[in-house]
Amino acid sequence: MVIEYLTAILAFITAIYAYLTHRMAKASEASVEAMRDQSETMLRPYVTAAPFIRPNTPFLYIRVKNTGKMGAQNLRLTLDRDFFQFGEKERAEKNLRTMSAFSTPIDSFPPGAELSFALGQGWVIFGENAQPDVCPTQFNITATYEFLGKVVEEVNRIDLRPYIGTEGEHDPVVEELERIRKVMEQKT
Repeated sequence: MVIEYLTAILAFITAIYAYLTHRMAKASEASVEAMRDQSETMLRPYVTAAPFIRPNTPFLYIRVKNTGKMGAQNLRLTLDRDFFQFGEKERAEKNLRTMSAFSTPIDSFPPGAELSFALGQGWVIFGENAQPDVCPTQFNITATYEFLGKVVEEVNRIDLRPYIGTEGEHDPVVEELERIRKVMEQKT
């Protein structure tokens, strides 16, 4: 009878031990999965698109950049609307949407790589004669790419309206060189 009780207690303890071991294994799997996700998040490519003002000019640009640590493979950039650089609708080659970077897949876009596209001067995009169908102030750039067998689609919402009334950075050295150039032109 004592042996039967001891066997039952041993079976019970073994069951608890098996349950706790199973829970530890599950916790370890979750921990490994979390570390894998965290590692992937730190190392993966991130293709971003953002507007900027070129220093010392009235020009707005769009910069598409891989800010991640890994190359983006088979990158496809698309615009959801036509955007004619400098408001030149009559010139089809000035439509960002049909340019090579936005119409042909890019085999590999390495970390730190960037593409810059001129949009136009502030007065062309925001002025009285601005044409929203030619130079829209809001549009989307979608980046679809692959890495490590995964496909990612990132939509970058571009809103140029906050740039209304802003100025690009001015470099005093450039301004002084401009004054010197003007004086030199007057002397010749």
